[in-house]
Amino acid sequence: MGRWLEARGRLDRPIATLTRKDLECMASNAISRFVVLASKRRTQAPDPEERDMLDLLLMG
Repeated sequence: MGRWLEARGRLDRPIATLTRKDLECMASNAISRFVVLASKRRTQAPDPEERDMLDLLLMG
């Protein structure tokens, strides 16, 4: 989320001044990043239990 704010030059703004759209974009960006990192980790996970847990998180 910090990167999202930094890219838009809004790091100096208090959280309370962010719009709903700002917050939705930040949440969407964070979720997308989680999916990418979890997908990479899933393919590299040596532990079958960890792989199963990531499958559950990613695919429901």
